[in-house]
Amino acid sequence: MLLALYIRDLAAIEPLGTPCLAPLCPRVKPAAARELAEGSAGELRQEWQSWWERILRGGHSPSALDEEPDFAEFSDSPSLQHLLRAHYGNAFTWTQNRLGEYKDYCRKNTNERSALVSQLFFECELDGEGVDDLHLKMVELPLAEPRAWFVEPDTVLLSQDLMLDADLFRSYLQPIIEMMK
Repeated sequence: MLLALYIRDLAAIEPLGTPCLAPLCPRVKPAAARELAEGSAGELRQEWQSWWERILRGGHSPSALDEEPDFAEFSDSPSLQHLLRAHYGNAFTWTQNRLGEYKDYCRKNTNERSALVSQLFFECELDGEGVDDLHLKMVELPLAEPRAWFVEPDTVLLSQDLMLDADLFRSYLQPIIEMMK
């Protein structure tokens, strides 16, 4: 997901449909936007959107995270493949840095984050609602806006900073949990 979002921000791709996630944080300079020919920007947006939808369904990320992958699995998306080949090194470095930061963040905040999520589910059980069969996949991402985006049927994409504000976190997640019961 991080690689796809990096490419989105790098090329200033305006995604179609939902969810329309906030930009990454730290921001990625849209340097590749000027590389695109006028006609290929629309093509790139469609190719990226197809890739993003496959990711959200649980599949299709680049299979080889080598030093210099060829992205052969993107042969049906020439504009996206070109962009991935041209910018993979920087994208890989940016992604690895965010993953390292996230590991540090988790080490420092795991107990508080777990308690916050547990409390939401516990409150549902107190209301007499069974949550044993409820499955909610939460994916934290380094996004510039502290909020959450629901992706059917059971996924929530959220800014990793959202859990730093318990009330705001609750305001996004509680209605989603209620809806899924």
